[in-house]
Amino acid sequence: MIDLFPLDASIGQLIFLGAFTLVIAFIAGMVGVALGAVRLPVMFILGFNPVIAAGTNIGVTILGGAAASWPHWREGRVVGRVVLVIGLPAIIGSLLGGFFADGVKSWVLLTLIAALLGLSSAISLFQWWIVYKKFKKSKREFRFDSAAEDSRGVGLTARNQFLHSAIGLTLGIIAGAAGLILAGLRFPVLINVLRMGPRHAAGTNNAIGVLAATFGFFGHVINMNFDVAVLAVMGVTGMVGSYFGAKQTGKVNAVTMRLIIALMLSLSTPLVVVRIFVEYPN
Repeated sequence: MIDLFPLDASIGQLIFLGAFTLVIAFIAGMVGVALGAVRLPVMFILGFNPVIAAGTNIGVTILGGAAASWPHWREGRVVGRVVLVIGLPAIIGSLLGGFFADGVKSWVLLTLIAALLGLSSAISLFQWWIVYKKFKKSKREFRFDSAAEDSRGVGLTARNQFLHSAIGLTLGIIAGAAGLILAGLRFPVLINVLRMGPRHAAGTNNAIGVLAATFGFFGHVINMNFDVAVLAVMGVTGMVGSYFGAKQTGKVNAVTMRLIIALMLSLSTPLVVVRIFVEYPN
């Protein structure tokens, strides 16, 4: 008989996860990063089975990202050519990573992810400081309708599309093998390499994350590695939070947006480290 509630979550745990996901989803919808790396360690701390928790977490990412997609798409924040160049290779890489995951130690992949997140957070904090100093010097507010912060990806050209596709493929392989979406790693690539403005990077990254999560969830569905009750509670609150968070994306100035992104990346780094020690204490 199929067990639809393998995590056996209590009412108190469901209430906590629902409230926690609502807050995290609001921020996630705003910055276009799923923040599954923030949710998942919390589920581990509650004592949930890592495999079931991972599958449930990916399902929450799909629902939350789908809810945020409409505001981002309606406001023109999703850049289709970037989704194709970065997103499709990421999906292929995710499938390959999941297929060959057994041949690589998971703690090695998680350590690599933690290192990349740490580097990304440091770069993002530095860039926020640069923008903040410009803001203080000019005494004007950088908003998303300014040309400097509304780039749709001028760093993506016909000559370097192959290179950027390779980056997407590599991140996808790492993500698939480790069981994460790695939206937090794609965001610095979109901003620093493709030179996208935070507004378009948020919408585009969200779209890529939904696609990658959907394909990544297939394997978990086949093996029934998810909990219906936890997915329902976190999924509903995640959709509500993501939708209203995405509606705030165009209303937040560039200085604040960059700071939020940097802080979220900085928070995700130690949580991934926690996951390493929770799953592999020896």
